[in-house]
Amino acid sequence: MAVISFHSLEDRMVKEFFTGKAKPCICPPDFPVCACGRRATGVVMTPKAVVPGAGELERNPRAASAKLRALRKL
Repeated sequence: MAVISFHSLEDRMVKEFFTGKAKPCICPPDFPVCACGRRATGVVMTPKAVVPGAGELERNPRAASAKLRALRKL
């Protein structure tokens, strides 16, 4: 799945969704052993958002706020 967001709130929702899909355990950190048995369902392919380069911005100034994030299914 690849998502292009144009606003910071959109980007935050996408980032949190992707992080939730890639996180294998949701137990509290003070648990000595995992009790939830949850497995990750995806791998975040873009740890940092991909933003347009200088050439793209020169050709298309409206792309300045675009951020691309990608998630691969396991």
